[in-house]
Amino acid sequence: MKVFISSILIASIFSLGGCEGSNNSANAGNISNIPVKPEYDSSNQCFEPNIINTNNVRVIDGDTVEVIPAFGNSERIRLLGIDAPESKQDYGDKSTLMLLQCVNNAMVTVEWTERDRYDRLLGKVIANKVDCNLNQVQKGAAWHYKEYQSSQTPLDRIEYGNAEILARTNSQGLWAISNPTKPSDYRTGKSESNLNFNNIPLSSANASRCYSKPSSTRVETPMPTVPQPPITKPTILTNPNESICTSFIKKTCGEMSSCDEAKQQLECGNTQIDGNKNGIPCENLCK
Repeated sequence: MKVFISSILIASIFSLGGCEGSNNSANAGNISNIPVKPEYDSSNQCFEPNIINTNNVRVIDGDTVEVIPAFGNSERIRLLGIDAPESKQDYGDKSTLMLLQCVNNAMVTVEWTERDRYDRLLGKVIANKVDCNLNQVQKGAAWHYKEYQSSQTPLDRIEYGNAEILARTNSQGLWAISNPTKPSDYRTGKSESNLNFNNIPLSSANASRCYSKPSSTRVETPMPTVPQPPITKPTILTNPNESICTSFIKKTCGEMSSCDEAKQQLECGNTQIDGNKNGIPCENLCK
């Protein structure tokens, strides 16, 4: 499927292939009457991001994927700059489907510069030259996550923010819901959010495409990058008694793909995956 994505709010125009954008919707409106703020300050020190290339991607939810690169361990990627509805929220399942459509059968590139507190990579996921993070916002499948936008490039901050304004104005995706709840509020148990939107778009002219070097003092990214041994998939031992745990890395049940792997983890001392202490780890896997 080849779809042309354009945004009347953003001065720069991108041709994106592979995923459907928000502007081809029949209900897409025109908000060009909204005043435009002065140009964004483009001063920013360039910092080259780390790159992962792979065609092996598993979608967890609307803003999280797991990638298995050609060399190295699998990694969880938290899509930078967006916050998608949780699975049990309204539009949560549709948001996950939208992301799946973006990465499906695609060669994926992940740009990342830092990890979050859960040791996930914070990254931009690009599938067949489509920015899937931005695509989620354009479709109304995710919010622009302004609380952590400082990790984005200045250009991305502007484009994601403007994309949310357009999606919201056109009642696209989750914005068709009356008084949607922010995912960040939902995670803390709130049933509604105090919504106060700024609908004035920014001009992206001269905005920098550079990442800033991550600060070691950022509370959301306390864990440094740790080099991993070059394996493509978890090594599963058929006999857990022969486990060699010198390079053991603890995982949660959600990060494992089989009962054998869970048993190996338990044998190597990962007792947290056997919550009821009955000797059966990850009972959803080892039924």
